[in-house]
Amino acid sequence: MSDVSETQISRWPHWSVPALHWIMALLMAAAFGIGQVMEEVPRAERAEIMGYHALAGLSVLVLFLPRILAVLHLSPPAVQDDPRLVKIMARIAHGVLYLAMIAMPVTGLLAVMTSGRNFPVAGLFSLPDLGRIEWLHEGAEEIHEFFVPVLVTLVVLHVIAAIWHHYIRHDDVLARYVPSLRRRDS
Repeated sequence: MSDVSETQISRWPHWSVPALHWIMALLMAAAFGIGQVMEEVPRAERAEIMGYHALAGLSVLVLFLPRILAVLHLSPPAVQDDPRLVKIMARIAHGVLYLAMIAMPVTGLLAVMTSGRNFPVAGLFSLPDLGRIEWLHEGAEEIHEFFVPVLVTLVVLHVIAAIWHHYIRHDDVLARYVPSLRRRDS
């Protein structure tokens, strides 16, 4: 039997919120890692590894809406007394992070679908070929590549903020996403 009361449980998000958070984090890390490996492979030999990169990215895109809905409807607001500037910075960072979670897979999709060739995704299915649309293909690739350092920077800041909340602020922000950190006495 748990020592955590119903009142305490109600302040934690539904299990789906942290589950989707960590699944998407792993998928984004996989897409990033595969993307880095892909850059080291000659362009002519990238197709297979690119399919796995696309699969991870498409998975992020598919899970984005359920994640946002879960956060909005199944997660009670965090009780914080952070200064106004910290709250504003957190909202901006989350907004840009969510934008990157959509922009990266959408621009990746556009880039491969306008490349003028069939694109197999990890041997599971192929993305449709819309024909070679040079301006859209190049623009999508540029935006996709632009968001890589943006996303990496935001993830690093996100991790630093979580550690700051846990070890400096001593609040339960990190515990909302890592249930093993939840204090039994709060």
